[in-house]
Amino acid sequence: MGNTNERGLSLIEVILALGLMAGVLISVAGLFILSERQVKSGKTATQALAVGRAISEEMTGWGFKQTYRVFGDDGTAASYTYDTRTEAFAAKWQTMLDDSLQYGSYATILVAAVPPESGGSPNLNACRAIRVTVTVFWAEGDRNRSVRVMTVRI
Repeated sequence: MGNTNERGLSLIEVILALGLMAGVLISVAGLFILSERQVKSGKTATQALAVGRAISEEMTGWGFKQTYRVFGDDGTAASYTYDTRTEAFAAKWQTMLDDSLQYGSYATILVAAVPPESGGSPNLNACRAIRVTVTVFWAEGDRNRSVRVMTVRI
């Protein structure tokens, strides 16, 4: 009566194939969301690095005397640390941070004397070089992130 040689897929096979395909598509969509988040995070880190480098390059153009004037005339100190949120001379850098990154980001600038080769305690009056470290901080969601740019001026 009926032909028993019928070909095709059963309903269960079709449902299983569609379920498997839906699972794969959901996984791929999740990867797109994750990659978008990583691209945004990378872009923010690149902007922070660019601001840190701009601060560092501006300071590289200064002579030692100008650096002493800006960071204080006490040449017996071994290092100075300044925050762009609290120091008046760093207000232009804080504006640059607020424009490039989100509000609430800030940078710290550490100027430290590299000790003489003969040893002794390093101070800014008798150093052979100055190490300038600019660290940029920002919040990304619930995580605090930072990048650091360091140069040595001889």
